[in-house]
Amino acid sequence: MQEQTNQLLEELISQLKGKEDFEELREQLFKRGVEALLKSELTAHLGHSEGAEPLEDNVLNGYSAKTIKGANGTHRIQVPRDRKSTFDPVIVPKHKSMTQELEDCIILLYAKGMSNADIVDFTEQTYGIKYSPSQVSLITNQLLEDIKQWQQRPLDDQYAVVWIDAIHYKIRQDNKVISKACMIALGIDMEGRQDIISMTIVENESASAWSLILDDLKSRGVKDILMLCSDNLSGLDKAVQAVLPQSVHQICIVHQIRNSLKFVSYKHRKAIVKDIKSIYQASNEPMAREAFEVFKENWNDKYPVAVKSWEQNWENLTAFLAYPVEIRKLIYTTNIIESFNASLRKYTKNKRVFPTDNAALKSVYLAAQQISKKWQKSRSGWAQIYNQLHIHFENRIL
Repeated sequence: MQEQTNQLLEELISQLKGKEDFEELREQLFKRGVEALLKSELTAHLGHSEGAEPLEDNVLNGYSAKTIKGANGTHRIQVPRDRKSTFDPVIVPKHKSMTQELEDCIILLYAKGMSNADIVDFTEQTYGIKYSPSQVSLITNQLLEDIKQWQQRPLDDQYAVVWIDAIHYKIRQDNKVISKACMIALGIDMEGRQDIISMTIVENESASAWSLILDDLKSRGVKDILMLCSDNLSGLDKAVQAVLPQSVHQICIVHQIRNSLKFVSYKHRKAIVKDIKSIYQASNEPMAREAFEVFKENWNDKYPVAVKSWEQNWENLTAFLAYPVEIRKLIYTTNIIESFNASLRKYTKNKRVFPTDNAALKSVYLAAQQISKKWQKSRSGWAQIYNQLHIHFENRIL
């Protein structure tokens, strides 16, 4: 247990840049962790969840603010109340300070996603109290409410760029372990603010699955996405054409090169990369087409699959060539969302198989919250980028 705790602490701290980041993250996790446990304690005390039909006439009766004293100072939290005033929470002892050990446990539990085993260990070791499985489920479900609200939050009318990618996890379903995709969308709004705007787990990458996700963005207020960037994901191009036909769909050039080289003998790679560079470094699409014809003539006999991939996806591979360098740099690759996914894997790599979709979603959501500062930011040099967008999308910018 101690070894696992130390490992989690190291992973958490490795994402922080300095003392201020650490203190802010610590305060946020501690506050949310305590409040989540308080809600679940009250739910167990009342015998029903918030909004459900009460078993007795005792129900949630609002919240009261309370300052609790911990090893690292005071914390202002919201404590739920019941109508009969019989709720006496265990997590916030009356007239006692919370120890450093208790604070660290709460932070780690919340950062990990509060699995059933975590909660049972925590309550038993800290209080000598062992929650029942139903009570533990109530605790973990508090986090699912947070996720649901986050997934349904309103979005802006228009986004300049949205990157889309999928990260795969092993999840148990119907007594079998299958691979499912967590589909993630990272967007930049028209003010240059960057953030994750969607996160959904689906069984298969398909046009229908991507259409549902794009429809969900529209239902949350998105009217237009100027440019949408992705790998050559299965079914995505059809979904974009159906749901957002005006959006420019750019396929990642870096991925295309990697995929092309899968079919190429090592002795030919240097020569074929030189020909490919002539395509994507061209000044415009007509010049890129000329370079492609040379590429095709040189390699179609030896590597027809690689050549065919460029030919079939030509429009989406060369869309970025219609724009100036400021926009080209923004959309020609999906490295930005791939970097985000790599950061997610640092937090979820210990989970080889998730028991349910919700368990996987909780883990991914919490990992995203840990690294949110890295992604919730304003894009550097946005004024110049916006000027170019306004020129090229004059009739669409809202």
